[in-house]
Amino acid sequence: MRELIAEQAAQWHVAHQQGGLGPQQAREFMDWLRTSPVHVAEYLIVAGIARDVADAARESTASLEDLLPDEGGIVRLAPPGNGKGQDAGGTAFSRTNRAMAERRSLLRRRLARVPVGRVAGIAIGVLASVALLAVLLGPASRPDATTLSTRHGERRSLQLPDGTVVQLNSDSSLAVDFDGSRRRVTLVRGQVYFKVAKDPARPFSVRVGQSSIRDIGTAFDVYQRDTDTAVTVAEGRVQVSRAPPAAASGWFAWPSSGKVPEGRPLATLGAGEQALVSASGRVDSRGVVDLQQALAWMQGSIAFDRWPIAAVAREFNRYNDVQIDVEDARIGSLPISGTFNAHDAAAFVAFLGSMPDVRVERRGRRIFVKAAGGQPQRRE
Repeated sequence: MRELIAEQAAQWHVAHQQGGLGPQQAREFMDWLRTSPVHVAEYLIVAGIARDVADAARESTASLEDLLPDEGGIVRLAPPGNGKGQDAGGTAFSRTNRAMAERRSLLRRRLARVPVGRVAGIAIGVLASVALLAVLLGPASRPDATTLSTRHGERRSLQLPDGTVVQLNSDSSLAVDFDGSRRRVTLVRGQVYFKVAKDPARPFSVRVGQSSIRDIGTAFDVYQRDTDTAVTVAEGRVQVSRAPPAAASGWFAWPSSGKVPEGRPLATLGAGEQALVSASGRVDSRGVVDLQQALAWMQGSIAFDRWPIAAVAREFNRYNDVQIDVEDARIGSLPISGTFNAHDAAAFVAFLGSMPDVRVERRGRRIFVKAAGGQPQRRE
């Protein structure tokens, strides 16, 4: 039983190091800790060993060549007799292995002598803070994660280390977290277009809120809005899933195959399709869309077909310092169609001003759209 708890402790430690705990996962972690003092002790042991491994990696003088497999699949830590990473007691790594075993035994003996209430109280207080930081800061706070961002009105096109090209729309932020077995990014806010480089050995996925979008050889756009997320596929296919849980049987309980577990699939989208995913991770709608219109922002344009005026105004506000405020709800609900330069808010405001029964007022850096009197007419 203790070995099982130790394995769970290792999984939770990996979860904290990756910085991906959500509010629900953080609560599950604290519930796991409170199960028994043994859970607390094993977690502290795992954390201590992890520090030992990091110290050993910094202190080791072994070269990359020394770590390559020799004939017969044997890993050479250091060639015999060259003195590199080796002394009378053996290699630096063999010494570390012995030190880790001794530390584990020592920590268990020391924790056994500490009153149960003190161990649990101290550990839960410290680890609750760690869990809270993980929830508040998310993956972008990890020192080994790269954060890409754009300012208000700015667009950027960048190539990631694996060859994937990303285009960030105005006021967007993306946390990139790659390792040897996976490529995971988190959309913190805004809108990003992904042209994914092929690498079957390392799956590419985008996490946004409670949803996960996995690439199946494609190019796609993800737009996180106030109430939902729009996923639009330009090429190939993507799979939209609920983000996996972080319980012992979920995200961090790696299967024997070594693959990262996936959440429950919600929809598989092909080229030209779009799905709207709610903040809770539910697909509210899906269907075929006009890609030229959906991806017009990549050309610096805003394209819309029978959109409410208020929704179009919000799009212009994403790119411009001068903000448009549609005060009249009746006007805001009127559907309109057209294509404008995203940074030419003046042209859009002039268009609105030409509509019957619509009045436009300018006050400093804000433009107010009101009813001029009577019922506003529809214009499409």
